[in-house]
Amino acid sequence: MKKRPASTLDPSKIKTAAFVIEEELLRHNLSILKHVKDETGCFMLQALKTWATWPLFHITKEYLDGTEVSSLNEARLGFDEFGSEVHMYAPAYKEEEFADVLKYCNTIVFNSFSQWYQFRERVWAHEKNTGMKIQCGLRINPEYLGPDEHGGLWSPCAPGSRLGIRINEFKEALAKDPKALEGISGLHFHIFFEKEFSELETAVTLVEEKFATYFPGMKWINFGGGQKITDDAYDVNGIIALIKTFQKKYDVRVQLEPGAAIVWNAGTLVASVLDVLYRDDVPYKIAVLDMSFSAHTPDFILSSDYDVRIRGAKIDRSETPKNTKNLYRLGGGTCLTGDRLSFNHVFKKPLKAGDKIVIEDGIQYNLVQCTMFNGVQHPSIVLWKDGQAIPIREFSYQDFRARMG
Repeated sequence: MKKRPASTLDPSKIKTAAFVIEEELLRHNLSILKHVKDETGCFMLQALKTWATWPLFHITKEYLDGTEVSSLNEARLGFDEFGSEVHMYAPAYKEEEFADVLKYCNTIVFNSFSQWYQFRERVWAHEKNTGMKIQCGLRINPEYLGPDEHGGLWSPCAPGSRLGIRINEFKEALAKDPKALEGISGLHFHIFFEKEFSELETAVTLVEEKFATYFPGMKWINFGGGQKITDDAYDVNGIIALIKTFQKKYDVRVQLEPGAAIVWNAGTLVASVLDVLYRDDVPYKIAVLDMSFSAHTPDFILSSDYDVRIRGAKIDRSETPKNTKNLYRLGGGTCLTGDRLSFNHVFKKPLKAGDKIVIEDGIQYNLVQCTMFNGVQHPSIVLWKDGQAIPIREFSYQDFRARMG
């Protein structure tokens, strides 16, 4: 596959703070996903929990088949802005919302047999009344605990996880009711966060060992997301071969739901330095930015070991740095004490007020989780295309006020 093009972003043209999506890099990622789709015939869905900038759905629609959603709001957004191919999974559905779930979704995945029993009659009644077929599935939990650099924080298969049906629960349900799978057309598993192909191979083998007995009669198996398919080092040929083999072996269609892979290294968070502080009790200087790590990058804060990459700077995690020249701790602009990174960066030259800071790969998860805590200004959303910054959305006091009452 073609290697990722270099970023052409000129931070001097960006009014901060801003989430910036580079169209060329976005299309590069999407072209890789489409290649996998075209080579295998698998179904490729955009997971909105990672990135849901709907004004750019006209781009993703050129490459992908539909959306994967996890809430009623996401379902309606996918239906309204992407198209009618909306697949939904939620840990639990609300009675008062389910009529709208049926309205906007053509595939619904249930997290437990009890939820399936609760809602299946409503699914069947909807099909009878409208003539519209709803594909229903169950999420399974293969209890795969592979290498996890974040201590299990992101693993849906960690002990005590509420996500998915384990094999002993599957067997118990069918022992009580041999017709429990009547109306189920697919199984769904999602177990990754930024993983390589080798782990997918291992996990699929484990899924087969535990659940292959239930594959006959299924129309599809959803492999979930979390794979770094669009990373330069990812084994794209490997996943293509795996999907082809799996589909032929079980006569099913594989579904993939990339989220992070769509915007992997295709977007940044650009901020400006407001002030530089000097403290005699620490070896680093403190750069205060016009953004908030707590409010705007919660995905980074949740994992203190996650390497937040800054363009033109090197990470320094040592407790006693040998070289303190141009060593900075980056902090946000709120009054929250913990609104800062927990490690330092070494820059090529001293920082000063007005300097631009480009946080690499800052789009995935952060934009969808972004808040206006402390009244801090929500970063604008910008498309970078052909050397120009094109505003997509800017936020105002009215946005903050409307959220509070």
